[in-house]
Amino acid sequence: MYKVGELLVRFGKILQVAEVKIDCLVLRPFFNSKSSHDLTYSIPNQNLKSGRLRRLVTKKQLELLFTNIFKKTSTAKEINVTESKVSLSSNDLADSLQLIKTLWLEKQTHAGFLPGGRLSLYQQALNQVSEEIAAVKGTLPDEAKLLVLTSLSKGQKLPTVVN
Repeated sequence: MYKVGELLVRFGKILQVAEVKIDCLVLRPFFNSKSSHDLTYSIPNQNLKSGRLRRLVTKKQLELLFTNIFKKTSTAKEINVTESKVSLSSNDLADSLQLIKTLWLEKQTHAGFLPGGRLSLYQQALNQVSEEIAAVKGTLPDEAKLLVLTSLSKGQKLPTVVN
């Protein structure tokens, strides 16, 4: 099913398959391996499907997501913070990118300010997608984060305020 060295996503974190045992899968964090002090995750085989574990998106899928989400103009819409936190745990890159775009638009319309809960949600979503994008593109999460923010500002016309 999975191979040693393969990269997987679980709750927005990129994990590398360290070992495939008969009864479980052993995973290690792919980024920040020094700060994790050789931390490993063991997921029993019977829990793999319910463990919110999935393969990375492909480069082509990533390009399509960027085109479909960031390049299309949309208006800022109201979001429910609690529902959005739940959607982050769904481990769906498209949902997370859409959430980032929505919060980014809201931030632009409020002079770069987001209230505490929304700011925390925005940062969490940005960190989650940055790891996966970095793994797909073979770069660092900080560079991927910059790519997301640049794509947002280039692909989106900022809302104008009418007096």
